[in-house]
Amino acid sequence: MKKKSIKRFVWAAVSALCVCACTILSACGVSQPKIKITIGMWQGSSVYDTDFYEEQIAAFEQAYPQYEIESSPYVYDSETAVAKFASGQLPTLFEVDASRVRDAYRNGHIQDVASYLQSYGWLDKVDDFFLDEISDGARVYGVPAEQYALGMVLNLPLLCSAGIIEQDEQGEYILYDDLGEPLYPDTFAEILAASETIVDHSSKKIYSAMFPSGDADSGKLFLDIAYNFGCGALEQCDAEGNWSLVLDTDEFGDAMRWVRSMSQEGYADDSKAYGVEDWAAAMAQNAIAFAFCQSNSLSTALAVEPSLNGNIAFVPMPVAEGEESSSAWNGTVFAVNSRADREQTEGAFLFLQFMGYGPDTDEHSFSVLEYGFSERNRQGDPVFPVLSVWQDAAYEEKLQEIYLQYANVNATYIREFYRGFDGRRRASEPYACTELYLLMDSLFDNMLFNATTSNIVTLIEEGERGFTERYLSRIGAEG
Repeated sequence: MKKKSIKRFVWAAVSALCVCACTILSACGVSQPKIKITIGMWQGSSVYDTDFYEEQIAAFEQAYPQYEIESSPYVYDSETAVAKFASGQLPTLFEVDASRVRDAYRNGHIQDVASYLQSYGWLDKVDDFFLDEISDGARVYGVPAEQYALGMVLNLPLLCSAGIIEQDEQGEYILYDDLGEPLYPDTFAEILAASETIVDHSSKKIYSAMFPSGDADSGKLFLDIAYNFGCGALEQCDAEGNWSLVLDTDEFGDAMRWVRSMSQEGYADDSKAYGVEDWAAAMAQNAIAFAFCQSNSLSTALAVEPSLNGNIAFVPMPVAEGEESSSAWNGTVFAVNSRADREQTEGAFLFLQFMGYGPDTDEHSFSVLEYGFSERNRQGDPVFPVLSVWQDAAYEEKLQEIYLQYANVNATYIREFYRGFDGRRRASEPYACTELYLLMDSLFDNMLFNATTSNIVTLIEEGERGFTERYLSRIGAEG
């Protein structure tokens, strides 16, 4: 969907939209009740962040005295949203995973905000890919907040000690040749070979990798592994308009066999399910060489293990020979409660603008953004580039300027992932995305934890049939 088509559809609505932000006295001189807005957004992870957030709320209320802001942190969850919405506890403005916005709208929980995006001059500045993922026709289901995708983490000292990569005279790890081609293992076959070298080098005292497991985020990793083995779309529609899950392909089988090989050969630790903190701790102890991580979770790993900063690289997902690296895109949006009236919705947008969450380049908006960079830098936390959700030259230039002022991570070790992010983004499957991630987690768990007894053919057949019957069988040809 092109932005111009959205613009054409919403322009009539925009012309009728009354942007009002300043009347607090009635005609008789009596103060009007405050317009209450509940904000279910980030408040920070430290006392400094919380204090700053509260200061910004106070400053907003001073600038717009007709509004009263109440903090009510909430990230949309389809299971809890029904009760919250029914009881009036769903905040005015809250975060929603981009993969859930269509369902949230169909369930009546959030509103179409295209006209507000247009009136603020933001609609034309939304990243094209992001816009396609959160819109239908003229409708747009939220304000872009963050985007991210999976990458591979390399333990540089361990790879170097095993002879997989080298260092230059200054002690910097050499990841690319003179033509910019990777010198680290960037294919699944190379990772398997490097794993043998690493495990043998340690006299089988360490593993090569750990795979996070047990939730939808883990399933997203396994889906990306399948994609990078060459899988096409998994949710497919036949000539009669019937939707089904298609896993019975050579590429999907190859992905499952690779994971099974990592387990059976003793290269991957298959003693239990692991999360981000677990592999980060293992990597800090030089117990593993490879891990996989969402770009928005990388800071979590470094927060629990600060020693990793400068000793890891974050690179694109590996591939099968002849394939191009890609990763299923995801992001978050700020959505507005469908029960919010026009004054509340206008207040929500004013608050987003005030907090620097729009593409505006005024001094105050960027002072809020700069705080995030400076505070992370001050506390010694890694400062990574921002995967901007806006495509506006002035905004991106100013954002890059602030980032460079506070950057504290070796750019060579992360540049490939961030520079090529836009070109590697892959749209998610069109329907039961979260449920598909959970299925992937279950299928690949069997390859890790029951590698010697799991039957790939049976797992694939049962997974296809059950998923199709439960989630896709009632979808019409038009979706």
